[in-house]
Amino acid sequence: MKKISDSQTFKCPSCGYSYFKKYNKSKEIKDLISLRNKKTVKLIRNISKLIVNNIDTEDGGTYFLFLYGIRDIDDTAVQWGIEQYYQAGHYAKGKGFAYLRSIIQNRNSNANSIRKNERRMLGTAPPVINHEQGEKNE
Repeated sequence: MKKISDSQTFKCPSCGYSYFKKYNKSKEIKDLISLRNKKTVKLIRNISKLIVNNIDTEDGGTYFLFLYGIRDIDDTAVQWGIEQYYQAGHYAKGKGFAYLRSIIQNRNSNANSIRKNERRMLGTAPPVINHEQGEKNE
């Protein structure tokens, strides 16, 4: 008979975290942080301090889940998400790591459509006209 813990169905649909796998969280946090560039690491550390200090339910476990959830996301999307979260003051409103993770994941998944919409709004650069050729033809 199969145990519930043997099933592959107990993975987080948002981040892929397996509930029955044993993680060494401190080692995993170091590994996940080492994948990021210096600017992103600094932003992650600063925002995590704000979240942990302002929200009582947020701790090292939720920090690990946050890092695990954004492990495959580009640094530019992570930096953008952290900036938006900080500027809106979500940490003071009780919105923690899960909310920040959602901001970053949504930005990453919508990046192509955002680019298309911006291109449609702004248009393209006008063609370059070389005025010197007309003067040389005289």
